[in-house]
Amino acid sequence: MPYYRGGEEAIKKFVIDNLKYPKDALEQKVEGEVEASYDVDGLGRTRKIKIISGLGYGCDEEVIRLIGLLKYEKAFNKGRNVTLHRKLKVNFKLPAIKKSVNQKISYQVVKAKSKEKEPPKEAPKKITYTINLNS
Repeated sequence: MPYYRGGEEAIKKFVIDNLKYPKDALEQKVEGEVEASYDVDGLGRTRKIKIISGLGYGCDEEVIRLIGLLKYEKAFNKGRNVTLHRKLKVNFKLPAIKKSVNQKISYQVVKAKSKEKEPPKEAPKKITYTINLNS
């Protein structure tokens, strides 16, 4: 039978290293699991990729892309055609968002100087604004 070099752990590592979270799924905050079935022919190529249970928002297409990238070792079965039927589950979990520390931005509004000399006035009042940015 065709086999993946390194076994199941190598497949998991391949998926983790190559998974690209779809933009639509990130925007819609979609999480969950996509399950797909596929066949591996005697030459180690993946064929007939089908989504069994999907999430949409580009996640199903990403799993199809990943499975298409898998390269199995050739089967040595005395000249007979061999097909391996497999299933793969890919878990989509949103990346952890780092909580930012409250940032303070201070600025001062200063009136532009005019060319004419104005009589001396009282010292301008300092205005300070604090803006908290929470992501």
